[in-house]
Amino acid sequence: MIIVEDILKEIFSQLPAIKDSNSVDFSPHFNWGSQNTLNLYLSQLKKSVKYPLIWLTETVDDSDIYAHKLEKPVKLILAKQSNHTTNTNPIIWETEFKNILNPLLKNVITSIEKSGVTSIKDGRYKSTRLANYSENEGADSKTIDNWNVIVFEATVIFREKADGTPNCIKTIKF
Repeated sequence: MIIVEDILKEIFSQLPAIKDSNSVDFSPHFNWGSQNTLNLYLSQLKKSVKYPLIWLTETVDDSDIYAHKLEKPVKLILAKQSNHTTNTNPIIWETEFKNILNPLLKNVITSIEKSGVTSIKDGRYKSTRLANYSENEGADSKTIDNWNVIVFEATVIFREKADGTPNCIKTIKF
């Protein structure tokens, strides 16, 4: 049986640290769940250890037991807490997207493509870059932190061995 969250957790554990504009290393963190789970996760961690964050939103799995694969529309929110809530996009782009979020997206794509157990269907994905992002509904913010994010969306194919056991995840070189 293919368990997407377990596979992505193992794949993303190989992601290298990302250096910010001050040459400080930050290791990406992966987690998943609903909006309430996200806010609980954010509230329980110290500010310095929760970013950059790779958050998997909940979507439906489409499994094929005879082909030993699962296709899933994957939506990942690659997030960094905004250090520039009062700045305009050019400053945010130079400091947070260029140095942290864009390299993180590149590494996420590389890890999915080179894991040996996953691939991006037809090599196609969508990405959206949003500065000072928060999930809003009415006047209340759903997300408790203010973020700069890249939203990555693709159909990812997860494969297992013909006998239904998990494939070994390769060591990924970045």
